[in-house]
Amino acid sequence: GPDFGYVHKEPLFESQASLDSFGNVEVSPPVAVAGKEYPLGRILIGSSFPTSGGRRMTRLVRDFLFAQRVQAPVDLYSDWLAVGNLNKFVTFVPTSDKKKFRTLLASPAACYRLFREKQKEGQGEATMFKGKGTLWGHAGTRRHTKRVTINKVLSNDVLAQQNQYVQRCIDWNRDILKKELGLLEEDIIDLPALFKLDKQGKAVPFFPNTVTMVVLAEDLGIPKPFGPVLGGQCCLERRVRELLEPLGLRCRFLEDVASYHGSLGEVRCGTGVQRRPFAFRWWHFSP
Repeated sequence: GPDFGYVHKEPLFESQASLDSFGNVEVSPPVAVAGKEYPLGRILIGSSFPTSGGRRMTRLVRDFLFAQRVQAPVDLYSDWLAVGNLNKFVTFVPTSDKKKFRTLLASPAACYRLFREKQKEGQGEATMFKGKGTLWGHAGTRRHTKRVTINKVLSNDVLAQQNQYVQRCIDWNRDILKKELGLLEEDIIDLPALFKLDKQGKAVPFFPNTVTMVVLAEDLGIPKPFGPVLGGQCCLERRVRELLEPLGLRCRFLEDVASYHGSLGEVRCGTGVQRRPFAFRWWHFSP
């Protein structure tokens, strides 16, 4: 169609993997870092830990993205995830203040703080996955024949150790994002999340991951997490609202368990958004 173009690149000698998915290519909002302006933002690419020799995006695609000097790509560490896509732990939402956006990060530490807070309030027997006796997983269905409560989550030492590892992986990326996007700590919001490790030692979400949302201006289509229900309301949904609604954002929680979560994705992985283009001719911009 008019004003539309695309590039097709296919590697001849490399096998493609999930890190080549476009959930593993994101672009930050416009930023200024160390006196340099990036009016079109910076490309974010999920990769392996520098010394691990793990999964990486196909070199052909990486080379193409790095050739687009205007948006100077940033390597993040996403190989710790089963799917390996960085949109599982980071996203951006718009705000009307001077900063213009916030960075959202998945945070097991924030989830454990919330659950301990509710346990101290005497709510330790609050039940997760209420109304969802079956959650779907990449190895098939996971049936919760026993109630999953705040107390049971907090007493699970293996789960705690796994999430400490996940938090360290996310913290590594937090430091990179702060340095490469010029972020301050107040520019980052931690959304409660939990993960568990599969047989390969890769992380999968313990409940639907709210960070993997679709952003439609001020409206957020957020995976419904099915967290512990307190007073008729999911405490995870309440905490997300408390963090995001003061910024002028509207949170709409969407059930995606059978549709996307079961394939290790969420709402954002199965939707496409047509964005309003920049007013200026971005292809005339020089780095």
